[in-house]
Amino acid sequence: MYGFLKNLCKSKPRAISFYGRTDTGMVRDHNEDSFCSLRNRRLFVVADGMGGHNAGEVASRLAIESLLEFLSEEKIREIRGNDHEIHQSMLAAFNHANHAVMTKAATDAAMQGMGCTMVACLLDEDRLHTCHVGDARCYVWEKGSLKQITTDHATVTYIHKTDANNNDIQVPRHVVTRAIGFHSSDGPEYHKNILRAGSRVLLCSDGLWNMVDHTRIEQILINASTPEKASETLVAAANEQGGRDNITALVIFY
Repeated sequence: MYGFLKNLCKSKPRAISFYGRTDTGMVRDHNEDSFCSLRNRRLFVVADGMGGHNAGEVASRLAIESLLEFLSEEKIREIRGNDHEIHQSMLAAFNHANHAVMTKAATDAAMQGMGCTMVACLLDEDRLHTCHVGDARCYVWEKGSLKQITTDHATVTYIHKTDANNNDIQVPRHVVTRAIGFHSSDGPEYHKNILRAGSRVLLCSDGLWNMVDHTRIEQILINASTPEKASETLVAAANEQGGRDNITALVIFY
């Protein structure tokens, strides 16, 4: 009887709305980004593939499939309400995805060297649990400001080249230091944040934030009337700036 009353007293999860959009961009000939949004699990993921011959597309898709396999509906029911278990389960899910991609690459010569960056968030009541590797990002807008929750696992190196006038120049190159599909002494990174009514969450690939600056992203999230409008406008803004990479934007209104 007590258990029945306890269940009756549980408040229903806050209603959320969300929408994701991915686009090839203006330069690439195919899209290696993947994303998913699952209302029942309150689980959202964006992955950005790396590797030639469409291997990046395979890696991003396989990584998400493997993560969803680990974070099944049953698993999420078991860990809900337990921050520690959610933390450990998200790290384990990323490791599971990493193993799956590495195994696929090792057994298929065409897939060697493939990998992806990935960011995932799980909503548990008012807590946003975020896990990521690489430079796929999570932003949260609340109290009038946009904050980047994730930390980019990347560094800038410089390549020596010669310009049209035969001058030596240094060209910056963005290098990801952690990714799904590769051995690393540093694992995935986890964060927990409390959301308030009216918060807006953005998961995106670097094809968005490399093209659209922080202020413009914030303006779009603030002014959008729906997650669909926000995602579509963000992708359009990246393409307007050149769309040099695949673009993915997944927006949640809390």
